[in-house]
Amino acid sequence: MNERLILQGALQEKKMERMKLAIRAEALISGLRTKVLPASVTPLAELQTAQIRELAIELDGIRVEYMQLTRESDSIRKELG
Repeated sequence: MNERLILQGALQEKKMERMKLAIRAEALISGLRTKVLPASVTPLAELQTAQIRELAIELDGIRVEYMQLTRESDSIRKELG
């Protein structure tokens, strides 16, 4: 029974971490939209491409971490049956 409780706690922790990552991702996506959407009216020379790249790289890192947590959660769920 103790092992089951430990696994359930770990699963809940992974869920919370994934939620935090999702919130961070939403903020980054919003920031990307703010930087990219003016592209239709902003001259190319004035686009903040370095900032866009940094946001995109950070978003990719969050996605990778989120997917890892998802795999770990799936593994724990399988153990729990």
